[in-house]
Amino acid sequence: MARWKLRCAHYLNVEGTEWEYSESGMGKRGRPAKVRFKVPRHLDPNEPADHTHLNWMNQGDGVIIVAHEGTTNDPNDVIFSGAPTPDMDPIDDEAKKISAGFASQWKHPIESLPGNYSQSLIDDFQRQMADVQATKKQEPVEGMTELLTAMASMMKQNQELLNVLTHAAPPQPQNGRRA
Repeated sequence: MARWKLRCAHYLNVEGTEWEYSESGMGKRGRPAKVRFKVPRHLDPNEPADHTHLNWMNQGDGVIIVAHEGTTNDPNDVIFSGAPTPDMDPIDDEAKKISAGFASQWKHPIESLPGNYSQSLIDDFQRQMADVQATKKQEPVEGMTELLTAMASMMKQNQELLNVLTHAAPPQPQNGRRA
């Protein structure tokens, strides 16, 4: 047997769950047109109408038990197709074995990040910058050498002006007062 108990709401592929779309007056002679689509069934443990097994001792307390086809003898179990999820508690050994086979795929997207969320964003950004810098070819900017030459010349002139100003005579007092 492979049976699970649902811990939270699920959309599961259950045979016979369909949605019907119908239009009246479409097609030849105005007959209604109907189309049926297979859709997943919504099962919510918090919804008493969805409970498959009730605890008669505690009124309103029930659970939803799901199973793969051919793995249960209980007619109340909901038969689903597909893989189990991390929010299904395995009830028997076969279900535990099946769930263990999928455990490597069930990494939580936030909890699997190294450190905290903020640090992981910074690490990812730094990795992206390193990738861009590694692939980007360093090309000289047009006119950069002329700009650097002009800046060096201006800096030399500024230094000469500072030297002249610092060696100049101290300012003379005005109106007989010292500055």
